[in-house]
Amino acid sequence: MIIKNITLKTKNNPNIFILSTDKKDYILHSDVIVKHGIKVGNIDVDKLNDCERESEIIIAFNQAIKYITNKVKTEQQIKDYLYKQKFNSVVVKDVCVKLKDYGVIDDKNFAKSYISTNKNFSKIKLKQKLFSFGINKELIEEILSDLDDYDGCLVNAKKFFKNKDYSKANIEKLTRRLFNLGYSYETIKTVLNELKIDLGEDL
Repeated sequence: MIIKNITLKTKNNPNIFILSTDKKDYILHSDVIVKHGIKVGNIDVDKLNDCERESEIIIAFNQAIKYITNKVKTEQQIKDYLYKQKFNSVVVKDVCVKLKDYGVIDDKNFAKSYISTNKNFSKIKLKQKLFSFGINKELIEEILSDLDDYDGCLVNAKKFFKNKDYSKANIEKLTRRLFNLGYSYETIKTVLNELKIDLGEDL
């Protein structure tokens, strides 16, 4: 195979080049070009294919890092992003392995952090949220195993009534809010009993 010319793909990224051959075009990263001494002229097709795969991993890795710069993401979120960028499954898998090795991907820490910043959510609400982020059920169950819905529900109720009276309207409003957060009727009832609030037969 013959490389006819090497040109910059876009002015916005000085590290990605198009290699035009007598058969097809290849996209290579500058690091790979330098590492393997790629230049215009004859080249073994297998070597060029290997260089293309190596470049894909570098490019995908850099895009993943850029994607998570402002906000930590789960492994599944990163995979979904890379698939949308048209990277194949082999490249995506290799990139995720590298990100784990560097400690960039850590679903367990992500889940713990999310729980700590959403203490008003019930276990069922947290399960739904974490699952929507692509965290597997086993890990979610493990992390939430020691979480007590009663404590979270009580915190929510005390916060709600901080500057409010125990009127029927307020009790109904709080009850709806707690239901929306995923707390069960029994948990809500127990918490309100603790606060010496009567739910009433019609609630």
